[in-house]
Amino acid sequence: MTAKIRQFRWDDAEQVTGLFNTINGIVGTEKEFSHELMSQTLAHPSCRPEVNCFVAESPEGQLVGYALVSPEIPIGRAVGSGGVLEEHRNSGVGRSLLGRISEHVENLGVAVFHIQASLDSQHARHMLASEGFVHVKDYWQMRWENGTLPAISLPDGYGLRTFELDQDEAELTSIQNAAFGEHWGFNPNTVEEIAARVRMNSTAPDGIIFISNGESLAGFNWTLRNENENGSVGFVAMTGVHPNYRGKGLGTAVVVTGMEYLREQGVDGIELEVDSTNTPAVELYRKLGFKPVHHTVWYEKQIR
Repeated sequence: MTAKIRQFRWDDAEQVTGLFNTINGIVGTEKEFSHELMSQTLAHPSCRPEVNCFVAESPEGQLVGYALVSPEIPIGRAVGSGGVLEEHRNSGVGRSLLGRISEHVENLGVAVFHIQASLDSQHARHMLASEGFVHVKDYWQMRWENGTLPAISLPDGYGLRTFELDQDEAELTSIQNAAFGEHWGFNPNTVEEIAARVRMNSTAPDGIIFISNGESLAGFNWTLRNENENGSVGFVAMTGVHPNYRGKGLGTAVVVTGMEYLREQGVDGIELEVDSTNTPAVELYRKLGFKPVHHTVWYEKQIR
């Protein structure tokens, strides 16, 4: 099949939602994206899909694949994502999309190009390797269901509070950038980007929980939730402790506060993603009852 590779148009958003859900195997599950959530994701200031997204269109006008580039200029990298419908794989569509976004990335002035693939996706992994990408990282998706959580214990002088819209955007940006500044692949966020993300359907302001010490923020847990007719799932999306407050035993409390919130919302399960080499985090999550359910592989290509 000959598919035309072209840039995304906003009237493609509904088809891209269907592609995303189908390619990721989440159709009919509690993780399935609504058209509204996908539109919010594409409209995020960091996305700019009309510039950074490409689609593969069949001669009949149906989209059979897509590829999105997320430029992360401050850290000199770009991240690619996307895929092709199973019935159209092994036909050159995926390689054509990869070639198109690779050209786009080369014009961004970044040093590296990263793409994450499922360990089970032999076709994608073979294609990436054949195009000069090298396996550099392994990540685990972990899931928790119906376990017993430890009581939250905070040192004297510390307390919990939730995020306030139109008040805490700058503070959330600051603590997130500080907590993850040294982590592999983390791109510092702007206040504008954080302000847009906290207003997406998947985020509730009271689902972002801070551990505070007086007027200072010591740690945070940013939870997400997706709910549809198939159920409800929660995510520990970002959780961290400010470098100034590490070594005070706040790690467990930060994670559990968000888990307790999600459990109160009645989710069927809680998921998170973790670098497999981050031994302290993996051990903490296992201790809390999380179990690995999916393994992904990060590939890297040096641009210049």
